[in-house]
Amino acid sequence: MLIINIPASARKDTSRSPIGFWKTDHTGLPCFQYTGSIPFFAKLSNGDSVKLSPDPWFVLGNYQLTVFAHVSGKYELITGQRAWGRMNQGDLPNTGENNAQLEIIGDDGTSNKVFQLVGESSLSADSCKSQRTFGCGYANYQYKAGKMLISRTMSVKPSTSPDNGTSAFLLTVVFKNTTGHNLHIRYTEAIRANYQTIMQQFTPMKNCKVKYPVSFNTNEHTVMARFKAKTDDPMLFQSKDGLSKYEGYPPVLFMDDLSHNGVPGIEKRNLSLTYNMFLKRGEKKKLRIIIGYSMERSYSNISQIRQELSDSSNFSTQWKRVLPQFPSEPNLNLRRELTWHAYMLEAMATYSDYYHETKIPQGTIYDYSWGQHASARDNFQHALATIYYNPELTKSIIRYMMKRTLPSGEIMLIEYGNGFAESGCYQTSDQQLWFFLLLSEYLRVTGDYKFLNEKVPCYPVKNMPEYTIADYTKRCFEYLRYQVGTGSHGLVRLLNSDWCDNIYYTIPVLYNAVQPMAESHMNTAMALAILPSLADQLEKASVDKTFISSIRQWRQCLFDAYMKDWGNRPYPRRMYFAGRTFGENNMFLEHLGFTLLIKDLPEQRKSSLYTLMQKKLYAGEKLGAREQEKPELTNSNMEVGSRENGGFWYSLNGPVIAGVSTFDKQEAKLLLSKMSLNNLAKEFPQYWSSYWSAADNVESSLMPSEGLPDQTAHYSDIPIACAHVHAWMLYCWYFINMAK
Repeated sequence: MLIINIPASARKDTSRSPIGFWKTDHTGLPCFQYTGSIPFFAKLSNGDSVKLSPDPWFVLGNYQLTVFAHVSGKYELITGQRAWGRMNQGDLPNTGENNAQLEIIGDDGTSNKVFQLVGESSLSADSCKSQRTFGCGYANYQYKAGKMLISRTMSVKPSTSPDNGTSAFLLTVVFKNTTGHNLHIRYTEAIRANYQTIMQQFTPMKNCKVKYPVSFNTNEHTVMARFKAKTDDPMLFQSKDGLSKYEGYPPVLFMDDLSHNGVPGIEKRNLSLTYNMFLKRGEKKKLRIIIGYSMERSYSNISQIRQELSDSSNFSTQWKRVLPQFPSEPNLNLRRELTWHAYMLEAMATYSDYYHETKIPQGTIYDYSWGQHASARDNFQHALATIYYNPELTKSIIRYMMKRTLPSGEIMLIEYGNGFAESGCYQTSDQQLWFFLLLSEYLRVTGDYKFLNEKVPCYPVKNMPEYTIADYTKRCFEYLRYQVGTGSHGLVRLLNSDWCDNIYYTIPVLYNAVQPMAESHMNTAMALAILPSLADQLEKASVDKTFISSIRQWRQCLFDAYMKDWGNRPYPRRMYFAGRTFGENNMFLEHLGFTLLIKDLPEQRKSSLYTLMQKKLYAGEKLGAREQEKPELTNSNMEVGSRENGGFWYSLNGPVIAGVSTFDKQEAKLLLSKMSLNNLAKEFPQYWSSYWSAADNVESSLMPSEGLPDQTAHYSDIPIACAHVHAWMLYCWYFINMAK
């Protein structure tokens, strides 16, 4: 990007919000200009300080790279192909460490003046001296350093197929001398070489199971940090390709000088490149640096990365080719937002070296804070929107999840390290239903029935039998029907958790009091909504008629049981759990979206149910329906109106919007607009977490912290980027406007 003078209007105009504003860049793609101050600070109406990162951040990425670009110019270089890890771990969890410094050199050769370009006390923090713009695949910082103009741009090349991506970004730094006299300057770009797996970032170093000492190498244009895993347990990781919960083969961190006039350096675990330059009056000079990591740990692989990033002029063209534009959407703000949602899914999508497939992580707490590739239901739902604009990615996500599935049809919930998958303490009951939702929608929209014949090995992949996607569908159905099964009311059992995997902690009960008897109205409503479409699509694909007949017969039994249990009540219950009935006199949201999607439920009953939802769950809410009418899952860590105890969830409101669209499209469009980031920012403009992404849930109107992510200490420092809002906004738009 060329340097421009920073106009006063761009520096000072915060009338649109105290944080910043959206615009379109030279490519026509959306970008956000951050005009707020850092460190960010805000207070609640009750006087409490808001718990949000003081240094807001954006996601740059492709399938083999994740970068959190902060407003201050700090960044976190993250790898997720194996274990989630941070290449430049900072002193605190969820931070990275890097630096950029400009020195004006005097006639005597010594530093005359120093400008810090990165950090909360740098030029980036001063909105009068910097302009910070974040777009699709780039972060651009423009500074006034005295009378010098500087532009610093991080650019990421998009992935163009599920198995490609470049694990580095191109940093372009442009200097323009506007001082009126010749200048001698020294510029240094540095990154801390400190690898740490995210799952260990909260663990004191002395207690970490694996430690990562570093050694350094340099050549003429490249400086490299090699990390070696050290552990006292020789069984933790035995080979690079083997299953391991812990990372034994971390990537190499490197900086590469494309300009060929920098001096590589190593100081106090920092990799650096330093440039001495002379600029005549009015002269402009440009530096290009590649910063990233290599899974192959070799100079030859770095050379390949260098070749891939040597020409950044077509990055923006590639991003525009990758992202959908939505020309049929009349609302220009929504059109721009939808493209941004697609960008975020592309930037968050992550390739797996073990499974050789790509998925879209949940982000937020699971991946970016706890270091888990979790959870299965999230991976399935995030792919729903990609069916319409990137079906190859959809298929890769399905294959990835089938490779995490046992021959019995059980889908592993969580993944760590290099392909190590497990269900943890959960025996979930809904994973197969999310698979059926994604598969049936993929087949319905694309008509790609040949995909059912593709063969994929089951977990743990190595030396395991291969099954077709159709085989997996049958095995997962058998698992759902016989292993999950139904309870005494004829409803699908809950085991110890369905979507609400917090219920088991909120209501402390003996495991054996829950496992045999608990029943889930959400699971049942999902089955009733999804199985007819699955059966229809399998029938079109000429799959075994006996299997299809079995699906329809079991689904009819569930329908009869659900309607009997609902009876003459105004709304269906939520669950039977540990001898208690939930949702008897308190409306829960979880199952109602899928209830509205049941095709053979009379439209009048759907309409009456939705009207009641408006009264009980939407009243007083600014974004959509809260999870409970009168929150009753309160405990010491769960306040009324927070998270699974009455918070606002994108993954619950999305199905409601889809359900309402089956009988009132205009109302569904209004609900979609209400759930948008545009509306979140309009209602809560004082929080930076309202604008370009969101956590999986935000506090409802029942909380003083309404509109914010959970403010308890355990959750308040999580990175604010979750695929839920992006996936459900996109999918619902497609479902409303393009459903057959």
